[in-house]
This record gives sequence, C-alpha cells and structure tokens, in this order.
Amino acid sequence: MGKIIELDESLANQIAAGEVVERPASVVKELVENSIDAGATRIIVKIQESGLRLIEVIDNGTGIEKEDVAKSLKRHATSKIKNKADLFKIRTLGFRGEAMPSIASVSEFSIETSVTDEESGTRLVSHGGKVDALEAIAQREGTKVTVQNLFYNTPARLKYIRSLQAELSHITDVINRQSMAHPEISFTLINEGRELMKTAGNGDLRQVIASVYGLPTAKKMLKVEAEDLDFTISGYVSLPELTRANRNYITLMINGRFIKNFLLNRAILEGYGNRLMVGRFPIVVLSIEIDPQLADVNVHPTKQEVRLSKERELMRLITEAIQSVFVEQTLIPDALENLNSRRVKVEEQPEVVRESKSANLYYDKVSQDFFVDKTQVRETYNSPQEKVLPPEEAPSTPSIFEEVVLEEKQAPESSKGIEGKTAFPDLEYLAQLHATYLLCQAQDGLYIIDQHAAQERIKYEYWRDKIGEVSMDQQILLAPYIFSLPKNDFLMFLDRKHILEEAGLFLEEYGENQFILREHPTWLQENDLEETVYEMIDEILLTKEFSVKKYRHDLATMVACKSSIKANHPLDAESARALVKELATCENPYSCAHGRPTIVHFNGGDLEKMFRRRQETHLSKAASWKNIN
Repeated sequence: MGKIIELDESLANQIAAGEVVERPASVVKELVENSIDAGATRIIVKIQESGLRLIEVIDNGTGIEKEDVAKSLKRHATSKIKNKADLFKIRTLGFRGEAMPSIASVSEFSIETSVTDEESGTRLVSHGGKVDALEAIAQREGTKVTVQNLFYNTPARLKYIRSLQAELSHITDVINRQSMAHPEISFTLINEGRELMKTAGNGDLRQVIASVYGLPTAKKMLKVEAEDLDFTISGYVSLPELTRANRNYITLMINGRFIKNFLLNRAILEGYGNRLMVGRFPIVVLSIEIDPQLADVNVHPTKQEVRLSKERELMRLITEAIQSVFVEQTLIPDALENLNSRRVKVEEQPEVVRESKSANLYYDKVSQDFFVDKTQVRETYNSPQEKVLPPEEAPSTPSIFEEVVLEEKQAPESSKGIEGKTAFPDLEYLAQLHATYLLCQAQDGLYIIDQHAAQERIKYEYWRDKIGEVSMDQQILLAPYIFSLPKNDFLMFLDRKHILEEAGLFLEEYGENQFILREHPTWLQENDLEETVYEMIDEILLTKEFSVKKYRHDLATMVACKSSIKANHPLDAESARALVKELATCENPYSCAHGRPTIVHFNGGDLEKMFRRRQETHLSKAASWKNIN
C-alpha cells in the first residue's frame, strides 16, 4: 500500500499558515492589503490583547459578491490573477489566494461583506478553517473581517509570541508602513478601545510622516522626485543631521508595496555620501513606480522581497536624486531651533566646542571637557592634511611602526584594572600635528597620541564607573526634556525603559507617544543631554538581547565617544599636557573604548632606520637568507 497521501485542506492550510501567519502583525498586514486591493479609502483596524484575542479590519471597499464569499477560504482562490501571463503584470498587493484560508485555519474567523448592487450582504463564520455558517445579513458598506483567539489550535505558536507590548509595536509598524505607502487612504488603529493613530487620507505624504514620526521630524524632511524611462521616484529624505541608529526608518515602496532591499538601501546611503556619521542612518520614505514586468514579487510568502530587472539603473537614479536634493538645499542647521527649544539657562555655563577650528581650548580635569578660552582666539589652521596610512600600506618596513599594544579586544572591561599592565612612559609634550595628533618624546623614542581616542579612553573609564553604580544623586532640571517617538518605538520602549532606569535615567509617560525627563543622574552632564538620551533609546530599541553588563559598557562607550574632543581641534600646550597626564592615569591607556590605539611608538632604532642612519651590512643580509633557507 502506498505511503504518500494527499493532506486534507484544513491541515494544508495550517501548514501554509506557518509561513504566512507568523504573528498577529502578519494577520493585520494581509487583511489591510486585501482592503487596499478592494479600493478602500478608509480602513479601521481594531485589536485586543495585541491581536491575540481580537483583530478586526473594517473598510469601505467594493466588498465580495455573495457567491464568492465561501470561495475566499479556498486555497489558491483569488480574483486578482487569472492566468500565467498575469503573474508578470501584478498590480495588486495580494494574488496567491493563501492569506484568508491560512488565517482562518488558526483562528475563529468571520467575514461580513456586501457589494452595492446586491440587496443584502453575506456573513461567513468558521472555526479552524471549517465553515460553520454562511448567511445573509443586512447590506453594509464594504467588508468587516474579524479574527478571534488567534493560534487557539496551535498552542506551540503561542510560546514564541513575545510580550504583548512588542506584538502591538509590530502591528503599529505595519499600519505606519501602509499609511506611508498609501497616503490617499485614511488609516485608524484602535487598541483596547483607544485610538493609537489616525491619518487623514488626503494624499499628503508629509502629513502622514508627521503622524508617524512627529511634526519636528516632518519639518526636517526634504522632498525627492526623479524619473527616467522605467522608474518614477517620489518621497522624502531627512536632513543629514536627523539620523537613527538602525535602518528601520528607511521605508521603500514599489507600486504601493512595502519592500526590503539591501541594494536600494545602499543606494540611499551613497546618495548621502560622507554627510552621515558611521553607524547612523537617515529617515527615508521613498515610493517607486515601476512597470510590473520589471518586478518579480512572487519570491517570498510575505512578498516583502522583490527581484528587480534594471536594479543597477534604479540604484543610480535613487543615488543621483538624493545627491541633487542636497546640492539644492542649504544643510546648515537652524540655530533658531535651539533658541526656541524648551531649555532656559539660569546660570551661564561654559560653552562646549565641538566642530570649531578657530578657538583655542583649555582642558578642565574635573569635568573632563574642553572649553573655549574666549581670551585667546586665533586663525584657523587650514593647510591640506595628508592621508595617514596604516602600517601595512606605509612605505616603510612594517617593523618600524610599532603599536604600544599589539592586540586589543572590544569587550566590557573590568573595573579592577588590567592585569600585567606595564608602566606608562614618562612623556614630554612637543607639539600638535594637524590639530589631531599630539607629538611626545621619552627616553626610548617618539610617541604619537590620537587626541580623540585618548580623551575617549579617559571619559570611558570615568563613565564606566559612574554608570556601573546607579547613584541616587540626581540633578533636577529647571525645564524638563520631552522625548517624542514613533508609536511603534514608543510601545517597544515601554517594555525596555527599565534598562535606562538601571543607569539612573527615569523617563515618565507624558502625552501621546512622549516621555518626559525631569531629572538626570549627576554622572551624565547636561550638555547634549537630549541627543544622548535619544542615542540611548535607539540603542535599546536596536538590541534584541540585553545584558546589563554589556549595556553599561556600550552606554559608557557611546557617551565617551560623543563627548570627546574631535579631530581638527587645535589645543594649546597646557591643554595638551593635561590630556597626556590624564591618559597616563587610566587603567588601560593604550586603546580607546572601541579598541583603536590611543598611542603609537617609534623607538630610536626605528627613527635611525627611517633616516638610514642604521643600515644592515651585506654579511647580516646573507645571514638572514641563510636562516630562512
């Protein structure tokens, strides 16, 4: 007797649901896409318990005809394609006919729908994919799909569901993406009877961006438009000053479909060029219209991966479009924004310099900051700076370039010190090179110190100890800071804000999608407090697995790097000597928090070799070849 059997339809649908219905957000995505394909201009999504108890999607679309309602739960039954040729000209978001039967197979499912030319509507009720009722109802506008008790018959799936707040965040993200892909549609998301978000549906993408990311973000978005024979691009990109710690804020749509594409993301970053800091990513919303024959969306069950013909041409168009926007715009940050912000200084504080090249600086050992010496101002040093080659690319022998520490590991460091630490050399400061490197000498040769890496090490050890122990000492803010987040990030951060509390930062819920900070720990200086806290929030949202020890290391590293003196900053001799002296007191003075060397050493022999004062004899070379052979 044969062993191969044909699975019944209910079991086949449950298997398909494993790919199509990963979580409640997957259900919301599929149902909303059906509403969009039905021509809806108004879509309302209601959820309870983050979609596990209830998901209800109501639209004003064309509806489903009476004889087609039962067919909608059949696998591969669809009205969107009719033959093989249609696969190459897909303009709808759905086309496989898998979503509805897959959702119904793992839930208690019902649908109410009608079309305008029918006297009555139709209601279908099913449990686990099996139809329990199919009946006529009073005519209604559009369609209402209700999904209850999701995964009730697949309990193993429930074990992989994360916290309700995280699932709600994923659902919110789906609605955010769809609203940006279709600004002409009004979206409303209601959770437990409370409205979380709503868009106007007037076709204004910038207004949708304001609803999703907030008005301050929308004001810093630049419009992008470009087209050629195959592609039409439109959307918004953020000013280079407005960035995030991950790519999640890059939203790409092709023919109204949200997609993920690494190469197109890279084209966006190339458009920004060196305007972005390393590890920072812009906020981007781009809509791409393309001939359906140039895009294959039948690649992945979620349809978020798309294969594109002429992909290189599209990449070039995106890059050039973004570059042209920045050429036309002035990228100087608006100083008035700082004046109109929520901060009022009661006491005059020293002015921290970050990118200025025109002022001398002095070093405050107590606060470990560089400040403007307003009594001494000199002209900027603007001579061209030659490229510093790494040792493997330098024209000299590799042995000439000797790092003080040959191997460093990026790992959280112990506060107990470095075992076997050698004595830091007694250095005499000589001069500053290219406003970036400090030249020093000792009895055993020449030392070159990277001023940014050196202060980063000093500040890292300072903040590592401060963050490692949450002090009860708090500084009350005269004017609190308000932090606004997109709804999905706001919900995700609610689950994780205790992480900041372990470091002494207490954010309270305040208004719609906002947190308020009324005080800050004394270890965290008030300069750049707002930007630093946003950086911390980004880091927490980016990290899926959390370790308190690693987090404190990463947090100290980030704060140290951001607040340290940068390259191309002139230092007077007194400030430079103070920096060298502070570096010598560090537990590990030889590398910054990222593992880069703070100091390199040329011994006397190296210098003699470079100037050919010490040359090998023919006999020594012959001996060397003999040893090799």
